[in-house]
Formats: sequence, structure tokens, C-alpha cells
Amino acid sequence: MPEETIFSKIIKGEIPSVKIYEDDVCIAILDKFPNTEGQTLVIPKEEIDYLFDLEQETYDHVMNITKKVAEALDQALETERTCIVIEGFEIPHSHVRMYPVKERNLDISSGPEKTLEELEEVAEKIRRFM
Repeated sequence: MPEETIFSKIIKGEIPSVKIYEDDVCIAILDKFPNTEGQTLVIPKEEIDYLFDLEQETYDHVMNITKKVAEALDQALETERTCIVIEGFEIPHSHVRMYPVKERNLDISSGPEKTLEELEEVAEKIRRFM
């Protein structure tokens, strides 16, 4: 059996994270290495490396939550829009990476690591709109 991913460990609470949303299907957490304020990951709880291999119902739910989180990010952080990238290569656990954009010259590489306290301050802003 393959080793669990870091996301599975976060979902089980073995690694600390700052959650802005969670249900039985997925979790939304603030990225610990954000390039933009509020950079968020929406992660299905099912450990699968290709988002399009999810059952349709699960896929639809993840994308609906992604939209809900984007709307909260846009309101809380006064963005122009929130962009997304679907990933699953570097960490073989598919996820939607969300970039709240205030300026159009966005660099999507990782930024400096943030503390849980710094992330919690941003999460509080976003949760008010969830």
C-alpha cells in the first residue's frame, strides 16, 4: 500500500492546518506557503491523484465548494477574482489550489512559509463570508 500523503495526514488531524471549511467529502485549508494572501487548497478526502477520476458526485461537490470558497475569498480579501489550478503530481493527492488575485501580474510559485497564527488571521476574515 502506498504511503499516505501529507494531505491525508492533514485531513486526519495528524498535521496542523488552518481550516476554513470541512465536510464529509472535502476540506479547504489555507496554504502554508502562500504566494498571495488567502491562497487556499480545496482537497477531496478521497486520496486520489487525478481529480477527474473522482466519482461525478464527489467531483461536483468539490467544485461547488471551490466556488463557495472563491466567493468568500473575493469578498473577504477584495480581490479582482480568484484563479484556480488543479494539481496532483507533486503530492499524489488531487487538490484545487486557489489564488486570490488583486493584481493581474500573479506569480504562482510558493511564497515564504507562514505561521499557523498568521494563517489563522486570514482564515478568520474568510470564514465570515462562508
